[in-house]
Amino acid sequence: MATTNRPGRRAALAAVMITGVLCAGLTGCGDTGDKSGAGGKGGGSAAKPRPSSPAPGKSSGTPDSATVLTDKDQVKNALPDLGAMGGLQGVSGDVTTADGHLNCPSPRSCKGQWFGHDKFALSGGTHYVNFQITTYRTRQDAKDGLKREAGRYPTLSKPVFGNESRAYTRNGGGLDGEYVTMRVGTVVATTFVEGGAAEPMLTQGARMFAERIAQVEAGRKATATLPQY
Repeated sequence: MATTNRPGRRAALAAVMITGVLCAGLTGCGDTGDKSGAGGKGGGSAAKPRPSSPAPGKSSGTPDSATVLTDKDQVKNALPDLGAMGGLQGVSGDVTTADGHLNCPSPRSCKGQWFGHDKFALSGGTHYVNFQITTYRTRQDAKDGLKREAGRYPTLSKPVFGNESRAYTRNGGGLDGEYVTMRVGTVVATTFVEGGAAEPMLTQGARMFAERIAQVEAGRKATATLPQY
């Protein structure tokens, strides 16, 4: 009897050993997470849950275009117009060369670039939403421009817009309020609200602005608008 059952015992033992090896190579038996990578010695640790949204400063899924906006009309198209703002009253707006803009490190380095801005009244004569855009010649120049424009202010917790963004508060120079500055391909754009509550306009406006810029970089007419109420 002992001789007859020995092969069966060896087969069962082999099955147990194979199962143990497979379990050690994964994050855990029965785990439904990503099993494409092997764990460390001793079986590794359980897979961490994936975040539901991009980490701060990381891409939100917007195409990272290398297209440079060289034409003034492209910048005008990317800026929100009255039709995109749900009937809000326009206050001011313009597109000029970037070498005259305060955030330009030097006229020579900004030559050939554009700076545009729009301002709309949310209520009365004291509550406004603003949109600003600066074009750059490369994505790396735009990354540097984002750091230069938004890197020195206290941060806020907001969603990520464009390819990378930074939300912050700014006080001084008559431009107090909450800001979102983002990079969309080769463009740096800012949305900010002054004189009153920032939300929901700050988030909705920044999301719309990022989409409009991406549409223009893709060679299309900007059609993104604020949500309709």
